[in-house]
Amino acid sequence: MGAPLIGVWLLANLLAGVLQSVATRRWNDPRLARGVALWYGYHLYPGREAREPIIGTMHGPVPHLLYSCLAFLKDPTLLLIAGCTLSCVLYFGAVLWLHLRTGPSVAGIYGFFACSALLLVSAGGRFSALRVHVDALALCCAMLAAGMLARSSPPRPRAIVASALLVMLAVASKQTMAPLAIALPCFVWIVDGRRAFARYVAVQIAVSAAIFAAMLALFRPPRDLLFNTFTLPLGQPRTAAIASRMLQGLVQLRSELAVAAAPLILLAALVALDSGNIRQKLAKHRWLVFLWMAALQLPIELRAWTTDGGAENHLGVVALFVALATTLGLVGLWTTDTHEKQAWIGIVARMLLVGMLVALLTLPGDIVRDLRMVRTSPTQVAYNYERRYPRRVYFPLNPLAVLLAEGRLTHLDDALFGREWAGFPVSQEQLAAGLPAGYELVAYPPDQTPHAAILKSLVQDKPLVEVPELKGWRVYRVRPPVTQPSAR
Repeated sequence: MGAPLIGVWLLANLLAGVLQSVATRRWNDPRLARGVALWYGYHLYPGREAREPIIGTMHGPVPHLLYSCLAFLKDPTLLLIAGCTLSCVLYFGAVLWLHLRTGPSVAGIYGFFACSALLLVSAGGRFSALRVHVDALALCCAMLAAGMLARSSPPRPRAIVASALLVMLAVASKQTMAPLAIALPCFVWIVDGRRAFARYVAVQIAVSAAIFAAMLALFRPPRDLLFNTFTLPLGQPRTAAIASRMLQGLVQLRSELAVAAAPLILLAALVALDSGNIRQKLAKHRWLVFLWMAALQLPIELRAWTTDGGAENHLGVVALFVALATTLGLVGLWTTDTHEKQAWIGIVARMLLVGMLVALLTLPGDIVRDLRMVRTSPTQVAYNYERRYPRRVYFPLNPLAVLLAEGRLTHLDDALFGREWAGFPVSQEQLAAGLPAGYELVAYPPDQTPHAAILKSLVQDKPLVEVPELKGWRVYRVRPPVTQPSAR
């Protein structure tokens, strides 16, 4: 009876999260710009010596191609909302699909609610689900790939083919998903035998070869693709105290998954006390594939989190798989038959699902306030100014705004910074190739400052000026004023 009310609560939280992401998260702008720029003739992977705008594409092209389908939206705020909504649909759509496949419809719905509530209080979950990011598609493919194996034993040949295809798409979307390409076939080998394993691996090899060949054919020259997706990511520096940061990550994961501790203990006890050997237990409780995925994914995600500037989404991948294992396991125990010998297990499972949901219920933010804020985002402010005074200002953190207003792409500060980190700083000639012709000002949104050394030197000792249309922004005058272009 409470499902409709909880559904409204979840939708309100998702709407508030999307609006807050659009209004306050600056990285949505450049991530969308990468895909949209393809429609304006720009390269997704600028080469090491390229004389063109650099926007920092370090992941595979599949997610960028997906977000580029939104390029028909010319209003920056609507485009950002659509991009964040697409991420939300991909992420939570896969979570819903998994739960509805696992048990009765009512059990699946409450399992989905409990899992969603757990992910919404996780910093990594909100990062991946409510922002424009390659994680949304990569994790969607990973969840669907595991879901194909988690329903029936043994899985049908079509399910094996679909799972192998989806897991390789996940790896093609984000390189750190590579452990899943090992985790899933190993699970198939243990549970379903060598024949199913051989079929799975054969499909993986064929799909990976096809994807890689398509990438090399579409994004030429190949050395530029490899430079951006392998050389630059591997060159990112690590924090000084890697071991302590890894421990910090484990502590953070424990705090985010504290509510799931009791259900996990119950599920582990039931699996341990169940009859049969390990293979038989895995075949009976196929939701354990998500714990297996979390275990193999944990080392590489902790290692990625130790990168200078490493974000919460790395830990969110592990939190997602553990949350799914917990709620899917409880959904599998849900039963409405009170005459069964072990009916008490189903009752406990229901109590734990509802208990998790109640413990994690939080009121959504002020949606009316968020609706007002989205039209004041830095992207919208920069877009409005660029439309009125074209090519007067260089916006290092807002390439999407300039792209939509003028059809031109400019350098992203963080992309230049990333190249410097990896040991490949750009030259002055390369810098000039991605700057507006005749610009006078360099503008950073409130609370932001230059990151790249080459841009720091550009604005060094330059006076700060006040621009009424850019109130609160840090605006440097780098050239004497010239005759201003007429307003559009």
